[in-house]
Amino acid sequence: MVHVDETGKTTFRFRHGTAGPAYVVGDFCHWQRDHLPMRQAGTHEWILMLRLPPGTYQFRYLAAGTWFTDYAAFGVCANRFGQFNSVLRVPKVPAAPRRYRRSRERRLTQSA
Repeated sequence: MVHVDETGKTTFRFRHGTAGPAYVVGDFCHWQRDHLPMRQAGTHEWILMLRLPPGTYQFRYLAAGTWFTDYAAFGVCANRFGQFNSVLRVPKVPAAPRRYRRSRERRLTQSA
């Protein structure tokens, strides 16, 4: 399962009876198999949090040498190996409004 919050933080959550290790592997890490290790968050549960730039990505989980597709992601697409990659969409996060702050000098001179 994958979730993107309103700040753009992406949480990958993988539940499977594997002893591990478990990794998130995708085009955002050039499909490097051991680049993004997940940490064990409970019995048969693995988690990884990332902040990715806005865009559409493909990924899979790799655990104990076996590939897994996240069918609860934003969709799936066929890959060149006849299997399916999970799709992740990270939206553009609106910029926080800038707060106008008067300089300290200006505040002091105006209050005097």
